[in-house]
Amino acid sequence: MRQNKPLNRQQLIVMLKSFFVNTVLIALKISSGFAFKSQALIADGIHSFSDFLSDIMVIIGIKQSAKPADKEHPFGHGKLEYVVSIFLGISILLVAYQMIRFFVLNINDTLEAPSLLGLFVALIVIVVKAVLSRYLLLSGKILESHMIIASGKESMTDVISSIAVLIGIGLTVIGHQFNITWLYLSDRIAALFIAFLIAKIAIEILIDSAKMILGKSAPQTVLDSTKKRIESVPGVLHVDRLDMIVYGHYYQVMVEILVDGNLSVESGHNIATVTQRVLQENEKIAHVLVHVNPNKP
Repeated sequence: MRQNKPLNRQQLIVMLKSFFVNTVLIALKISSGFAFKSQALIADGIHSFSDFLSDIMVIIGIKQSAKPADKEHPFGHGKLEYVVSIFLGISILLVAYQMIRFFVLNINDTLEAPSLLGLFVALIVIVVKAVLSRYLLLSGKILESHMIIASGKESMTDVISSIAVLIGIGLTVIGHQFNITWLYLSDRIAALFIAFLIAKIAIEILIDSAKMILGKSAPQTVLDSTKKRIESVPGVLHVDRLDMIVYGHYYQVMVEILVDGNLSVESGHNIATVTQRVLQENEKIAHVLVHVNPNKP
């Protein structure tokens, strides 16, 4: 089975960029949270730590899933992407649990007003994470990488959580400034909101990963274009059946082609060989199985 190393390198470059950005944001959020007395900003920093973990897991997953086929794994290691995504979802869910637990155990602690400087940090984070999330989602779609898309979705929650931080800090500052008691909890409520948001995205990643492990077909547009490509092969009268299964960042293709029933076995075999070669010109197709059906008068 042919493995696509250029695609693998592109995926690594994407995730290394994300890794660098998230490392900087973790340091910025957590240090700013303690310096400016904002629980929401600290919680958001913990959320970014989940991004940091996801980047590490995705980078490892990309390297491992690119291993060539072997005796025990004749179709390669592409589905490792989904296994990594499941572990990613579980780790993010545990982060959310710890954040909710912290909120419950410390609900009676004395409240302090966060600094206005926390607002500027939140604004910077929103812009940076919005750009990063968009970049990951687009790259994941182009490279057809489930892991990168999952990481991009998780990064998008960081944008939403940072907006919650911005609102939470702002309302808490207003509450302390004008002695509006019920606004004092805004920063903590924002932290709790972030925790539930993290839990939600973790569950979505787990469900999506489970579906992919069970076997998911390629998009209809990909099926249609592949069918046309097959039918352009000389000797192929029709595509009787075409199955394309997403297998990591590449496809497995199983196709039944219709050929002239008067052809010799060797001629039918040659058409199947050409069909296989034509399909594997697509860098995202790694394994092809062609079955020949004779046209009956």
